Amino acid sequence: MVATGSSEALVAHVLRRLAIAPDPGRVARFVQGAASPKAAATAAIDWALSTAARPILPAQARPDKWDAALIGWTDNLRSSDAGLHERMTWFWHGHFATSSDKIGNQPMLHAQQQLLRTHAMGNFAALVRGIATDPAMMFYLDMAGSTIEAPNENFARELMELYTIGPGNYTEADVKAGALALAGFEVDYNTAKVTKKPERSLGGEVVFLGRRGRLGVDEVVDTVLAHEATGPFVAGKIYHHLVGVRPTPERAAALGAIFRSAKFEIRPLVEAIVRSDEFLTSRLNRPRLPIEWWVAAVNAMQPFRADQDTNVNPWILNDLGQMPHRPPNAAGWPLSTRWLASDQYVSRAAYTRSLSWRMQPIVAPAGGDLVAGALARCCLYEVSGRTMNILRESALAVAGNADELTISRRLITTALLSPEFSLA
Repeated sequence: MVATGSSEALVAHVLRRLAIAPDPGRVARFVQGAASPKAAATAAIDWALSTAARPILPAQARPDKWDAALIGWTDNLRSSDAGLHERMTWFWHGHFATSSDKIGNQPMLHAQQQLLRTHAMGNFAALVRGIATDPAMMFYLDMAGSTIEAPNENFARELMELYTIGPGNYTEADVKAGALALAGFEVDYNTAKVTKKPERSLGGEVVFLGRRGRLGVDEVVDTVLAHEATGPFVAGKIYHHLVGVRPTPERAAALGAIFRSAKFEIRPLVEAIVRSDEFLTSRLNRPRLPIEWWVAAVNAMQPFRADQDTNVNPWILNDLGQMPHRPPNAAGWPLSTRWLASDQYVSRAAYTRSLSWRMQPIVAPAGGDLVAGALARCCLYEVSGRTMNILRESALAVAGNADELTISRRLITTALLSPEFSLA
């Protein structure tokens, strides 16, 4: 299938999926001079794939301070050069979810974020090995303090069910064997130092996913990575996140083969997904996650007026249900229609109204059409006739009785609450 749509629509789609959200400047950057809509989209994909890990921002210099670490990460997500590496850092945060509600140690959580950032587009095997002895994860899933006398099964279970081979591909006996193999670690809560205690560790053999031996962390990780289900399962989750639909079993198997042949390098897998025809044709087919909506909304509201505070408070993410390091459970945040529920619109409406007072008026394109200017500010290039009519009626309702800034606020707020803006 050939991707159709305007250059702006295709580029905005690419940036919605491969960055965190588009902004008007980035859309125009790839559209200008492009020979065709497909060429503009390809240029945006090339850019997203080329982006490297963003450096630690000054706001992150004090990871022991929750506000500093939070603002540092959200500043990275909002940055104009945040591309696929930043997107995948966020994806892995949901895949290997941990919560500050249980851990409460900000330096530990900050270190985990840096682990995810380091391997976000690198090697999945290295990432799993790092996570298996990551202090924050060890506290969150109770591997810290698990002993051979009283092995905790949480991490062994989630390692298989959520992180690698997927549900239905292991038995309860495998969970028990994995817990025994992974027992014996202690973690100092203050220093985050991980220590293996031989006297509390496995001394004999277990059978884990068909492998018999005196197994430890390395052997357990090697075994789940060698399992035939790991490639398709992980590739399928990445495909779902980027394309918006679950792959067919055949497509998941093909992507899993690419992943395995690349020795679990993430970049070749992601590139195979985003350069496929289905990626460009699968537009506006899943809800925007709250973090995606928030970044896009802030982008649409900016630039702020010179007389207004330019700092953006990310704590609204708590009301929207997707605060960093506060997932609902070990499975992370679902990619589901729950993000289209009415409570989301209530929180979003309150936020857009509060932020709109700080924005500058819309700069209308040629012809002076403020509605077209509002849609461009929101990077909306595919809207229904109904949405267009509501925007035009909204502008007409106050025409002649309001200044340009008031009309701009009204239009931007309306556009941010449109059905199209709620989709990625």
